[in-house]
Parts: sequence; C-alpha cells; structure tokens
Amino acid sequence: METAYRHSSRSSDPLRSLCEDEIRLLRECYRRGLPGTLAPFLFVDNHLRWCEKIRESSTGDWSTVVSPIVWKRFFTLAMADREELTTSGTFVAITDAEQRPTVVFWTLREDLSPLKHALEETDQINWMNDPGFSCVALESYSMLQSVLHQKAPHLIFRNSTFFRLPNETARELQLSIPDGYEILPLDESYAYEVNETWPHRYAGSEEYYRSLLRLNGGLALATRTPESDTKRKELAGWVLTNEYGALAHLFIQPAHRNRGLAMVLVKAWVLRMLESWQGDDAEGMEVIAYIMDLNVASRTLFKKLGFIEMSKSRWSNPTTK
Repeated sequence: METAYRHSSRSSDPLRSLCEDEIRLLRECYRRGLPGTLAPFLFVDNHLRWCEKIRESSTGDWSTVVSPIVWKRFFTLAMADREELTTSGTFVAITDAEQRPTVVFWTLREDLSPLKHALEETDQINWMNDPGFSCVALESYSMLQSVLHQKAPHLIFRNSTFFRLPNETARELQLSIPDGYEILPLDESYAYEVNETWPHRYAGSEEYYRSLLRLNGGLALATRTPESDTKRKELAGWVLTNEYGALAHLFIQPAHRNRGLAMVLVKAWVLRMLESWQGDDAEGMEVIAYIMDLNVASRTLFKKLGFIEMSKSRWSNPTTK
C-alpha cells in the first residue's frame, strides 16, 4: 500500500521506496526461479496478501491491523528501473519499529557491491536503533558482515535452513487426528500464550504474534472434553505461518509430547496451505519451513515427512547492546 511508505530524507539516498505495483514485479521475478527462489517469492507474496487483507479491513489502514514490529516498507536500489526489478529482484524491506527494526534483503545479482553500498549509506536504516537482520541468504552473508563490521559489530547470528516440500509429496499426506484432540484455527486471542513459550521472545514480540495471527492465522491442537464447547480451549500445541509465508513456531506443550502431535500439526498446516492456493497464482508454489540448525528434533521430523533442504540462511535475533 503506497501510503505506508516513507520517502528518504535526502534525494541522494541509495535506496528508493517501492509502490505496490513494483513489489508485484518482484514477485513475478522470483516466481520465474521457482522452486529455488521460494523463500524470497513467498516473502513478497505474503506481503502482497497482507496489503489485500488490509484493504478489505474495516479501516483500510495498515497501522490499525498490523504492528510496526511486523509491517515492512520495501525499497530497491535508487538507480533500479522496471527491468532491474524483473531481472535482478533486488529489494530491501525494513520494519517500522522504532527500536530494533528488522531488515530483510534479497537479490539475484552476482555483484553485491551496489547493495553493500546501499546498506552502508542509506538513511532508511537507523543504526542507532539497533536493527536486526533476518533470513540473510548464505551467499550474501559475507557482504553483510563487512557492512556490520563498522555499523553493528555486536550482532550475533544464528544458522537456519529453509526446507521445501514438493507438491507431489504434500498431496500424499494422510491426516489422522488422535482421539481426545481436535484441530482448530488459532487466532490473536492466543498471542500471549504463544509468545510466552517462544525462547527468542523480546520486548514487543507479543505484538509480533498478535499481528501474525491476525493476518496469517495458525492452527492448534486442543484437548477435547465435555466442557470444551463452552469454555476457552486448552491448547496442546500450535503452528503458525510467519511473515515469510513459511511454517514456523511449531510448539507442543510438555504435557502432550511424545504422542506424535507435532507431525499431526505439520500435516494439517500443509494440507490447509495447499487448499488455500488456487488458480494461476498457485503456479510453482510449494510449502516451506524455516528451521534453526540447532533444532535437531524439528529437522528430523520435517525430513521424515519428505521436506528437503533448500537453502541456508542466517538471522540475528533482536538484541540489547
């Protein structure tokens, strides 16, 4: 939504803002590279779906629907034209958070020097606000480290991997819900509960979850009891779709572990995503998951279900200096 973007404070800024129509060009650029470009494609696609949902909301105002902690403004290199967007797909997306904004960037360019210069010189990143970087492609990590050496040397990065599930494998999944449980949609009323279990939570992360659940929703497994229809459901576990359009934040309550519930939730999420993709927009799309490399249990589970490793990335959690 064009009204959500702020222009640079100086005309010589190496980044320029993108309108929604230009962001659609980015989506088509990354669509042509599927499945190898699923991560940036689904990230851009998710943002455009948010734009549509915000237009359909009662206010049509993004600030009343999604928190600045999550909402991102899109930029590209100042000299980039339409052809550049459709061939190189270079963009930088930055949240509107006043403190610890998140920066995401992708490009198909082999020469990263223009992007490096832009990250170093742009006014759109306020380094005094301690920005973090999310889903940094391994191919771009060395370039970013050279930027951060002067700008933010304190940032600590963690290793993660994008996995994808081929559609032919996804369609063969069989879902069976264990006795005593039921699948239900997860809405924003559970934001506090979800946030409290997240090991990487930070100041404001509950609002992150509230926005994510409002716009992308999630799925939960709840215990079924005679009173469950008349009171708030007791959740055994949940899974969310994050801002990258990926399966994320899979969690099973300790009392319900070792019962195969994580596999049930993943299957339910995959089948729901397949059902939601319709028409030409679904061409080439596959479900993806974003998993920390240290999370051996999740990596084992997803591989067992047929997910295959797609690409390595790095991310820095919001920190305090």
